[in-house]
Amino acid sequence: GRPLYSERFVSVLKFHAPGLAPVLDESGAYHINTEGKSLYPQRYFRTFGFYEDKAAIESGKQGWFHITSDGKPLYPERYDWCGNFQEDRCPVRDSQGRYFHLNGQGNPAYETRWRYAGDFRDGIAVVQNDEGMHSHIDSEGNLIHEKWFPDLDVFHKGLARALDDEGWFHIDRNGRPVYEDRFHQIEPFYNGQARVKTSDGALLVINEHGKTLVRLASPRQDPLHIVSRDIVAYWRTYAVYAAVRLNIFDALPGTISQIADRTDLSQDSAKRMLRGLWEMNLIHFQRETKVYSNLAGGELLR
Repeated sequence: GRPLYSERFVSVLKFHAPGLAPVLDESGAYHINTEGKSLYPQRYFRTFGFYEDKAAIESGKQGWFHITSDGKPLYPERYDWCGNFQEDRCPVRDSQGRYFHLNGQGNPAYETRWRYAGDFRDGIAVVQNDEGMHSHIDSEGNLIHEKWFPDLDVFHKGLARALDDEGWFHIDRNGRPVYEDRFHQIEPFYNGQARVKTSDGALLVINEHGKTLVRLASPRQDPLHIVSRDIVAYWRTYAVYAAVRLNIFDALPGTISQIADRTDLSQDSAKRMLRGLWEMNLIHFQRETKVYSNLAGGELLR
């Protein structure tokens, strides 16, 4: 419980091997050793922890880069952003907004440039192409399975979370679904099981074949509630229709009485109309001033 050193800083982060920590004081951001002494004389805008003996640096207008444990730049290039080294690879973003990975020497690991690239885990990383679709690459930049998904996660215990037009599911290293069902939300597998949420709000635990092992929570909406909601849903359409014909959205912002005067409605009718539009999240109600105003949906209907 004793202080490790006598120096004091505006902020400090944790120590990483080889025993260096990012700190910030009035002179700027830099790294210290376990005695609280500065590793180098340079000062930066932001400094981050060492990973694989390399730390990301934001130097302000000059850009981002990495330094080694002796405080020297790993390479001469500067980037718009740098990640941390994992498995001898690190994602960076260049001045054109393109992502790719550096190798341990600070050189591009491959020629392809992506819309986004994530960290490596077990030799595989997620990348996104210009069409917004995601796939997996190896450390040399080669596609693992050449399958593309609207959203995707790294592999964990040999399986990865993936999203298609029907929902979330798990895929194997060949990009194939390991079961047929789709879910609203899913977690990575842990010792052969994963927690998932269905479209109706039920919480389940499934195995790697998609079979339900445990039902943790029943659906939040039973079939009767869903059918009833759909039967009475017409009031939303009619409410929007009436509000547009009455120029409610054009009359906002205002109080109930002000909107009633501007639209030639009774105050009771204006109150019920505004309440309905508020329930549909088309308008906002400021309780202190009693004023209704358009949200983004209401602005579209002006």
